[in-house]
Amino acid sequence: MKNRKINKTSQQKGFNDLLLPILCVLCLMPFCVYLAEYDYGYSNYLWHSDNSVVQDLYTYYRSYFFELVAVISLIVLILRMTLYREKNKSIKIFIPLAIYCIFAILSTIFSIHPRASLTGNFYQFQNIFVLLGFCLMCFYTYQMLETEQDYQTIGKGIIIVFLLISITGWFQVFGHDLLNFELVQRFIMSEEQFAEYRGTIEDVFSENNVFLTLYNPNYAAVFLVMFAAVFAVLSYSEQEKKKKICYLLLLFAALLLLWFTYTRAALIAIVTGSIVFILCIGKSFFQKWNYVLSGILIFLVLCVSLDAINGFPYLSRMVDTPKKPKLQEVLTSQEGISITYEDKSLILTLDKEGLSAKDTKGTIITLKQNSKGEWIIPFRTSILARFMNKEETLSFILQLEEGFLEFVKTEEGYFYRNGDRKLDKMVEIPKLDLHGLEYLGSGRLYIWSRVIPMLKNYLLVGSGPDTFAEAFPQNDYVGKLIYAENPRRVIESAHNDYLTRWVQTGLLSLLALLVFYLWFFKHCFSFYKNCDLHTKKQQLGFGCFLACICYLTCCFFSDSSLYTTPTFYIFAGIALASSTTENYS
Repeated sequence: MKNRKINKTSQQKGFNDLLLPILCVLCLMPFCVYLAEYDYGYSNYLWHSDNSVVQDLYTYYRSYFFELVAVISLIVLILRMTLYREKNKSIKIFIPLAIYCIFAILSTIFSIHPRASLTGNFYQFQNIFVLLGFCLMCFYTYQMLETEQDYQTIGKGIIIVFLLISITGWFQVFGHDLLNFELVQRFIMSEEQFAEYRGTIEDVFSENNVFLTLYNPNYAAVFLVMFAAVFAVLSYSEQEKKKKICYLLLLFAALLLLWFTYTRAALIAIVTGSIVFILCIGKSFFQKWNYVLSGILIFLVLCVSLDAINGFPYLSRMVDTPKKPKLQEVLTSQEGISITYEDKSLILTLDKEGLSAKDTKGTIITLKQNSKGEWIIPFRTSILARFMNKEETLSFILQLEEGFLEFVKTEEGYFYRNGDRKLDKMVEIPKLDLHGLEYLGSGRLYIWSRVIPMLKNYLLVGSGPDTFAEAFPQNDYVGKLIYAENPRRVIESAHNDYLTRWVQTGLLSLLALLVFYLWFFKHCFSFYKNCDLHTKKQQLGFGCFLACICYLTCCFFSDSSLYTTPTFYIFAGIALASSTTENYS
């Protein structure tokens, strides 16, 4: 009787069609690439040009695809939980996520740009419905996964999508982008757009950076490190030799593509994930540590060799050197232009005779001119100013080592003329002085130094989903000139998901989200450290748990996106479903 019972329970059901929304997000959404043109509405701002129309391949239609899947998932979820209540799993762990959704909705209601928060905007396209969809897909996945067959189906989907998307990655490794092929372009744009843009789609990233179909190598790195975590667990726990070799090859391919993203944050995520992995498996690791270390050593030697052949594009980025900028501050006012350069401050004024200067005590500084008629500003390193008189306005261009700044005198006072030919005030920007460390992390610390003083304004609710660019002090022309190398650059995100969420949906929403993350970690870690990993359910769940840890680590240096975040929430749902005590096999 016992054997017959085992045979009966081991029989697998057919394909579970309730998994289709999950598979659509995991397997189809990464390939939602189609050209769209839209106006993101920043032309009214002084810090932006009059043209705010942009072409987008990666997020516009992807967001609509995700919203459609989320709506279908919501309907199915309601019907299933109503008709089959006996199959409903505990929802306690999702309470913090529900609280996060409430504050996200409140932030949308009080948004500084309601249209952007409702429909999405400027490359991100993470409106309120997308944010709610992330949480919904996590809960949907958690509720729908039941049998061992379900986990095997999802596991196959993960492998298939990786194999397909890696094709684009291998082309990029060798300096080619599939989107530049005429045949592909005909599929990703209309006939009218093809006639206009054929062969002129510019790659955002050159040479052999791997970005898959995910726009940016940073997002590709997050995507790849999550899949690498899943393949690492599957290769470790698989008993059948042929399958183990296949998983090891998939792991090797994911890590190799990851290397060619040249993303440093991914290395930190790998270390964090590895530590959690070792803590979970405990003694088993030390029984096989020699094989693991040998594999790591061989892989590192291969990667360093490839980097050397390519001129060390990755290793050269490992260390950032702090730099103390010479230009420190520029302020415009009714009285003149105050400039601090190399710790020395001067006030510049302009009249028809030319340029005048005085120090902060009011002492007049005599300015000399060179043979070209340029005024010499006497800092420790002299800088030049070129007098201009165009359009019946007095103006001059300050020629700095960091770049050029043009100033105009009007009846209302002195103004900075930005690269879009708009006049704007240069004002004091609230910031943290990091003493030259702002350069670190490809300028991330510069962004954080400006974001942190903003946070006190968003305790209850935030500025609204997809409004970070409008909340950020884009008129920080000096900071962007020094640390972003372009005063016209639009800082569209904090490059730190936790800071971005605080700004956009408020501190309370972030705290609710952090509680969910902590509960998720505690629940899964407690389960998987005592798990024998003998079933696909346990193996995939553990792999997805480690993938989530890697994602959350990357979030300190990257943002939520339609390229990676849906995968994270589905993986979180898989890890939670696998670690529940309910058994529907």
